[in-house]
Amino acid sequence: MWGFYMPDLAAPRPGDPATVGEYAVAGRLGEGGQGIVYLATAKDGTKVALKLLRADLAGNAQASERFVREVAMARRVAPFCTAQVIDTGLFGGRPYIVSEYIDGPTLTDVVRAQGPRSGTSLHRLAIGTVTALVAIHQAGIVHRDFKPSNVVLASDGPRVIDFGIARALDLTSTLTGTAIGTPSYMAPEQLTESSPGPKSDMFAWACTLLFAASGQAPFGQDSLPAVVNRIMHTEPDVSPIQDPALRSLVSDCLAKDPAGRPSAGDALMRLLGHAPAFAPPGSAVETAPAAQSPGLLQQGSAAAAAGPAPPYAYPPRPQPYHFGAPTQPARRRATGWIIAASVAGALTLVVTVAFVAVRLSGLPGRTNSSATPTTSASTPARTPTPTPTPTSRTVRLPGTSVEIKEKEGDPISLASYTVDRGKRLYVRKHGSRTFTPDTRYFEYALDPKTNLALGTDVDYSSDFYATVSIIDHVADTKRVVKLSPKPIFPTTPRWSPDGKYGLVTLYKGAEGNTAEYGYGIIDVSSGKGRAFQVKEQGAGEWRFFWDAGGRSVGTWVGGKMKFYDLNGKLLRTLSDAGSPVWVEGDDISPSGTRFLSHCTAAGTSLCARSTSGDDTTPVTIPFTSNRLIGWWDDDHLAVWRAKGAGYEAVVIGLSGQVGQVLATAAKKAEFDRMAFRFGRNAS
Repeated sequence: MWGFYMPDLAAPRPGDPATVGEYAVAGRLGEGGQGIVYLATAKDGTKVALKLLRADLAGNAQASERFVREVAMARRVAPFCTAQVIDTGLFGGRPYIVSEYIDGPTLTDVVRAQGPRSGTSLHRLAIGTVTALVAIHQAGIVHRDFKPSNVVLASDGPRVIDFGIARALDLTSTLTGTAIGTPSYMAPEQLTESSPGPKSDMFAWACTLLFAASGQAPFGQDSLPAVVNRIMHTEPDVSPIQDPALRSLVSDCLAKDPAGRPSAGDALMRLLGHAPAFAPPGSAVETAPAAQSPGLLQQGSAAAAAGPAPPYAYPPRPQPYHFGAPTQPARRRATGWIIAASVAGALTLVVTVAFVAVRLSGLPGRTNSSATPTTSASTPARTPTPTPTPTSRTVRLPGTSVEIKEKEGDPISLASYTVDRGKRLYVRKHGSRTFTPDTRYFEYALDPKTNLALGTDVDYSSDFYATVSIIDHVADTKRVVKLSPKPIFPTTPRWSPDGKYGLVTLYKGAEGNTAEYGYGIIDVSSGKGRAFQVKEQGAGEWRFFWDAGGRSVGTWVGGKMKFYDLNGKLLRTLSDAGSPVWVEGDDISPSGTRFLSHCTAAGTSLCARSTSGDDTTPVTIPFTSNRLIGWWDDDHLAVWRAKGAGYEAVVIGLSGQVGQVLATAAKKAEFDRMAFRFGRNAS
């Protein structure tokens, strides 16, 4: 979105805030027409760039809140050659934006100090900046103020900053009639009443490349009327660009009519010599169209950095499985999801299986545990209150206002959590109350009975396979299991009740353009993984979970619950399953006899239903919650509920009575960006 580098850091001035939100201000990085940029420090010690906008730019409180919402869209931009957005908010009624801190000079500074760019340096600049525009445009954002001062030359290649602010200002500013952008780098349509689009950024990109090659703005920087006249009616000199192919591309991007300009994706394809997106040899997996493929962003980012391509980092899991349940099927949300398959009439299940191998990095042992016994589904509900114990403790989760409250003998305990929509993972140290950041994984699911964990690895393998690590939680050694070729990636790892298998839900594509794919099974004993594609509409909108005994997996599909074996075969369907409810932990009770759902689509109460499907009168739990931790024991649930300005987690019986408080979250906005992973303790 935007970022900054370290010039001569200036001390804070009188009137500058000591803190903005949860960020401590260290000094001034700069000041411009939009506001002041500070170097600040997050709670975990990370340096960030914090931009505090002028109060008059966003107008009243309603406009300021709208500004923050608009800028927050920039979080969707994939982190390729851009500075990631970390946070947005209001401080004293003034909007602020927090981004990744980028250490490096701007393109403007470098050209002024060292002269124009040429040859390989210019080509890398072109690739890096247009790669950033591909990522920005794929997120549905138009930069609208692309210019040399918004390109930072970091050690790992160029980074584009300040995207998203111009649109937010245009929509919310009280300064009506004011052009948003920098005139010397604005496209013709930005100077008229036409709305700028992605092709407007391509015009500005070409102007920026010409500045880099010549040291001059291509349409001049004298009087505004003269600059506007040249943009509308004259052609700039592109001869400073020596490379004929790059010169031709820049000329095409300077077309007065936006329809005549190439898209960012097409431009990047040309710069890379029409390099296709990567597809593993012999893979039956379809790849996205080349201009939209995450592999294209990877190639562009690697080429711009002028070094070997790092392992490709696949996108975080789709929103419904990370931040709470959708209020309607996920494919109807405005998240750019692709429907996995269209089905007419009776649905036909097609399952494809792929066997993959394992790469070893340490060999953690495991302790066998007996399978969870399955009892009769007709067992009557019992309502004893869990036996309280005198020993209790409160743990404040680092980087948050959340406190967890634990007692000795609790059947479940918090093993890991993520904050800021999955950007930071914290894992609990073995045998302690301490949680520490872990950048190796997106998610971390611990089985306290065996002290093994499943981690969804941040990086693809060197041969572009998504991997899941089987981790010895005590020794921190691991086995890395290759699971699926990109762009298929795993999410929400789950342990079978007996700890012998791992389960992940699989998706295909990039963030904002993701389709359901199926599920993956990881055999702990052999260290091998298998990926199954489920070609049924809606399968995977709600994550897959373990059935009783750990020999089958289930998921919600169109109001029904379907179960599959560990070889991809459909076993059975529960037609009268109620409406799906978001469960962070165990969907099935410890005895394997019940599962949870909303009694009706309205979601006003919860139902505990038989996993065998033979109950005619499910147990109605008079409690409203859209986010459940899961089963506490066979007769109690752990659930989240609203409390003041935030939430609290409590234990409730099947009759709805509230017992032990498990956690408190004082800030709703912070809680909504978090995910929690509890593990079932050994009995």
